[in-house]
Amino acid sequence: MNARATQPIIGTRMRELRKTKGLTLAQLGAETGLSVGYLSQLERQDADPSVRALNTIGAALGVGINWFFPDPSDADNPETDIIVRANKRRALRFDSGVHDELLSPNLSGTLEMILTTFAPHANSGDANYAHKGEEGGFVVSGVLELTVEDQVMRLGAGDAFQFSSTKPHRYANPTDEETVIFWAVTPPHY
Repeated sequence: MNARATQPIIGTRMRELRKTKGLTLAQLGAETGLSVGYLSQLERQDADPSVRALNTIGAALGVGINWFFPDPSDADNPETDIIVRANKRRALRFDSGVHDELLSPNLSGTLEMILTTFAPHANSGDANYAHKGEEGGFVVSGVLELTVEDQVMRLGAGDAFQFSSTKPHRYANPTDEETVIFWAVTPPHY
């Protein structure tokens, strides 16, 4: 696959993730030290990015460089806008022990699906946070401690939850075992 063939995917994925994170081109430019004009050209597929630029952009957006590249075997596969195969999920690992796998084929729609694995005693942070939208989840395995505002709830395998994301919240795995959660978030927050 040549650079021009991958460029529309790189530009699209860059724009989707930037918008999902609520950043303007100017804010991303300030974070990366890259010009707004250059970032705009990348998103419009009018310029080819350098590896350094993609690493810098990825770091600012919280992803690795692989986030931007399609699997070469998917280049002409129309199902990639609809289906995410189990062995082709885009993933993020956080220092906190949380591992997210994006189950949605892209972030351009109104729904985001994620499979999250919490290592023993991993959490989303010590402080509650909030964002626009709504989220729900299903505990596939393990135990999840869910805090919404000042209410702390303990959920086990098979339990589900849903709440407005504008309410301050956080998550934790309070056990010595791994916890797996399936999430649905709208609009995409990733």
